[in-house]
Amino acid sequence: MHVAATMEMDRRHGYVERREGQRHISIFRVGRLVVDGRDQLCVVRNISAGGAKIECNNPPATHLKVRVDLRSDRMLDASVRWTRAREAGLAFDTPIDVAEILREERPSIRRTLPRAPRFIRTGSVKIMAGHGSYEGAITNISINGIGVRTDGAFAKDEPVIVVIDGLGATHAFARWQANGEVGLRLNSPLSYKALADWLDARAGV
Repeated sequence: MHVAATMEMDRRHGYVERREGQRHISIFRVGRLVVDGRDQLCVVRNISAGGAKIECNNPPATHLKVRVDLRSDRMLDASVRWTRAREAGLAFDTPIDVAEILREERPSIRRTLPRAPRFIRTGSVKIMAGHGSYEGAITNISINGIGVRTDGAFAKDEPVIVVIDGLGATHAFARWQANGEVGLRLNSPLSYKALADWLDARAGV
């Protein structure tokens, strides 16, 4: 069977390979890799009950303890078994239920929908709305959204253009606003490589 026939589209995260009986499931899932209190963007390339292969700008050294956050409710503790170029092999501290880890949550009136991993970085933005332009400071950022401290006021789901210093302009809409901060959901995910480099350049700043 042709490989393409064994794959189906996950609208949020790209292609997921589902070969029956295969131990490792090939995915493209963006996550947050934490090593000794420092974090960076990573991509989980494949995953099994016992471990995963990840790709990142700065792979951690062999035998280090790490954490991979796939979402706010998907945090996996592991040890580094091997590294190669931009890749690393991880062994989970505790075997996981792969189906549960990859399951997508649906909105519920009883709980908050888990969100993509957030990174705490500093930077400046400009938010352009129909009623004016506003300067702001980044409080947190993910591949799908950004938190901004600003004097501007925005209605829920109001469309805006946000210009992120170092990443350029993109369309977004306001999801919430409280205590001088607005949460913006991006219409399209940021470039993985551009965001990874941007985060690395601002780590520890």
